[in-house]
Amino acid sequence: MIILTIDTDWAPAWATLAVLDRVRALGLKVTVFFSRPNPAPPWPLLEIGAHPDLSRRHVPADGDDPLAMATPEHDQGVLEAEAGILAAYRGALPEAYAVRTHRFYWHSDLSRVMSRAGFLHDSSMILPYQPGLTGFKVGRLTRWPVWGSDQLHLTRRYPLDRLELPGLDRPGLKIYCFHVAYLYLNARSLADFDMIKTRLGEDEKPAVRPGPGVWDFFERLAERAGRETGGLWLKDIPAEFVWRGHNENSGPGI
Repeated sequence: MIILTIDTDWAPAWATLAVLDRVRALGLKVTVFFSRPNPAPPWPLLEIGAHPDLSRRHVPADGDDPLAMATPEHDQGVLEAEAGILAAYRGALPEAYAVRTHRFYWHSDLSRVMSRAGFLHDSSMILPYQPGLTGFKVGRLTRWPVWGSDQLHLTRRYPLDRLELPGLDRPGLKIYCFHVAYLYLNARSLADFDMIKTRLGEDEKPAVRPGPGVWDFFERLAERAGRETGGLWLKDIPAEFVWRGHNENSGPGI
């Protein structure tokens, strides 16, 4: 079961709108995790999620020893800062009940902080190309692992002109994470655009790369997802794809 998601990653409005206009034309449900509240175009096949960078926080200093354990004050400061960031996203994107942290950031208390902020679904985990993936519950929060991403796809140099991925035809969830920058540019390799070192500018609009590239691959994956399910949001994933323990027969069958 293929589910398509997109992270905006603070891309400028012109690039985000250009990509979402092209996605909308495909007529497929997609979940978009917004790093900023605008633009968030109101079209019926769009599920809006939040994409916060929880590493941007100000907490009490713990001294100069890099091997020292964090103080209780530091830990409390981290939780308070994260709660504040997540509350800000809930206020800016009140329709967002799904969240994915930037760089898949996670720690053991974060599910509780997310639940208190009002989020119901989290996709801040990546288990690349693993078969038989399911979601699982942590309190009120359902966590959905990411199966693949465009950045990992480019890193491993998988083909972009055809659907040739390890385990694509095996059972389990296949949540795929795309990024606005790679989709807009139709990036063909990491050499085309290094998001760690470079950002799309507010005014400069770099040329789109000729294919095959990430956008071409997105279209191929979208065509298959549309053929199999018509597209799904995270909140639409059937209950049988939520792991409920070894004592229940509830494994995925798709």
